[in-house]
Amino acid sequence: MNDKVVLICDDEEGMQRYLKKMIEAEGLPVETFGDGRSLLARIEGGAPDDASLLIQDMRLPDADGIQILRRVKEVRPALPVVMMTAYACSDVASAALDGGARDFLPKPFTREMILGAIRNAMDRVA
Repeated sequence: MNDKVVLICDDEEGMQRYLKKMIEAEGLPVETFGDGRSLLARIEGGAPDDASLLIQDMRLPDADGIQILRRVKEVRPALPVVMMTAYACSDVASAALDGGARDFLPKPFTREMILGAIRNAMDRVA
């Protein structure tokens, strides 16, 4: 993996803490966001290559996850995105993957599943 920051966007603080702790244990820096607005401000205001990955929830309090994904891909097309949701169905997964997500994980997921998705997304960039 690399040392660029992993961005996490989920409105559930418990999920943010869980992912942050797990990813930092892998030696990667993490920034967390609880809504789409703050995530987009970070994406649009940061350096073009300062993040290695975005892990994003589909349902956010202020925005639709697919709309956020589309905007992220407009601003940073090379940034790999892993989408996750507790409301998984094939239509949602297809929309995420068609929108540019590298992977889609239904919640709950195991530690191995999320770490595998992170590695796969980041390895495809390296």
